Amino acid sequence: MSLMDDQLKEEQKIAKEQDARGTSLSSDSFKLPIKNIRKPSVIALDENTSLGDVVKLMQEKKIGSVVLTKAAELSGILTERDLLMKVLGLKDDWKSLKASDVMTVNPQTLQEEDAIAYVLNNMHVGGYRHVPIVDEDEKPVGMVSIKDVVSWILDHFPQEITNLTGEPFRGKVTREGA
Repeated sequence: MSLMDDQLKEEQKIAKEQDARGTSLSSDSFKLPIKNIRKPSVIALDENTSLGDVVKLMQEKKIGSVVLTKAAELSGILTERDLLMKVLGLKDDWKSLKASDVMTVNPQTLQEEDAIAYVLNNMHVGGYRHVPIVDEDEKPVGMVSIKDVVSWILDHFPQEITNLTGEPFRGKVTREGA
């Protein structure tokens, strides 16, 4: 057997495994528990942390939200949207404010055993992009972002997404500026 035959057999084996695994995303998939979504560890800060420190951390970690706690229990969430709508252009000397001054108090939360459908429902109905995940004692254990959900959905369609080539045609492209 030649090297080409070996490579062809290997590619056929991989294709067969992928077909067997399938890309079945159905309404039942959304009944799976939230713990099936890969999510980064939660960043939890005390609600008395200065807003300047929170923003610095969000920039360093390249994250869009943090959960805020009081005595280790969830008390609020601070998101990019909170900063945009409640701080920028509205507050002078905002860096010295406490995170609790502008956080969203008592955000909607879920637990890891809740169905993924509830994350989507909360995001759609509430307009949220981040949903804190807590344990039975209201202690933060995770944060699910819309990016995490989209990644989970796209993981079910690896061939259809990763094998896209080029860009969709939109007509002649002109760019402004230099």
